[in-house]
Amino acid sequence: MTDTTAHNVLWPTDPKILVRVCFLYVGQGSSIIVIVRDGAAYRALLVDSNLDKQNGGIDVAALVKDLLPDGKLHAFVNTHPHDDHLKGVKEVSEAITVERVWHTGFDPGKKSGDHYDDLQQLIADVKKRNGDGAIKVLRGSKSSEALLDAEVYTLAPADYVKDEIDEEDADARYARIHEYCGVLRFGKGASWALVTGDADLDAFKEHITKFHKDRLPSFVLDASHHGSRSFFMKNEGDDPYLDALQAIAPTYVVMSAPTKDESPHDHPHDDAVKLYEEQVGKKANVLHTGKDRETIFFDIRDDGTTSGPQNDGGKLAEKYGLDKDDDGDGGDDGGGTKKSDGRGPFVRPSAPSEQTPKKYA
Repeated sequence: MTDTTAHNVLWPTDPKILVRVCFLYVGQGSSIIVIVRDGAAYRALLVDSNLDKQNGGIDVAALVKDLLPDGKLHAFVNTHPHDDHLKGVKEVSEAITVERVWHTGFDPGKKSGDHYDDLQQLIADVKKRNGDGAIKVLRGSKSSEALLDAEVYTLAPADYVKDEIDEEDADARYARIHEYCGVLRFGKGASWALVTGDADLDAFKEHITKFHKDRLPSFVLDASHHGSRSFFMKNEGDDPYLDALQAIAPTYVVMSAPTKDESPHDHPHDDAVKLYEEQVGKKANVLHTGKDRETIFFDIRDDGTTSGPQNDGGKLAEKYGLDKDDDGDGGDDGGGTKKSDGRGPFVRPSAPSEQTPKKYA
């Protein structure tokens, strides 16, 4: 039995839990652990990774090493190869055994970030160890796939998006990286969690909502691009595109970002937060990992009920948080960087809470 902070906080103990989706506090970036039941055991997927010492983000590799009872990660999933969704992948691969890699196949070319090569090395290592079948290139489909005892939908990117973007020159192709982002929906039956990476207005308006409207409803939504307005509009003040959010109809929205003052891109954007709050109907149901440097998680049970949000009370950032002496300086989101004031992890003394399970239809 693994007796560590990460395992004790995040690992399911109720065998009725089918899927647990955990939004880690990683500063300016994203990293989500999806724990899925596999018979009498559980397996974990890591969707994206980031290391952000400037904002006390969690050391993802150290946490994952402590989390996994057998030292094996079912899959590393990369929604797109920006550094703030890839930083730490090398350290993860050195800390534990990655059994599979899911990625979009997007080639950023000459503008690739520092950690794109780390992803390519991981793909090569996993392919050598486990064969070509261990590598999955994400492509949108109207059908779900079995994921251990649960299911997963890959909603984006589509093949035709790849074909279109591949015809662009390097600069234009890289500018459309968020349009090419992987979007995945985890769960089963009537209960789902939607993970969006940085998928933007063009991705949802032009490629996702019109084809997958019936497959979008989800009780918890990973707010695209760290709570950026780019999910709704191209420029501040534009009329917002709401069709995607209305089709998703989430009960909860989670934004992965530090505080607005710490974020180099002012995430989360106030106008986006307001739109999310108007959709869910309660300010309390729009959650922000950076507000108290918490990890937030939700459960889907095998009877279709859901529970959450639960939070770690800041324990994981306290235990695994990077500091300025660690090798983690955030990640490139396609923009500039800005140093924070270097405050250490916030610790919230309250114990994790759980709401009464409810069915989401």
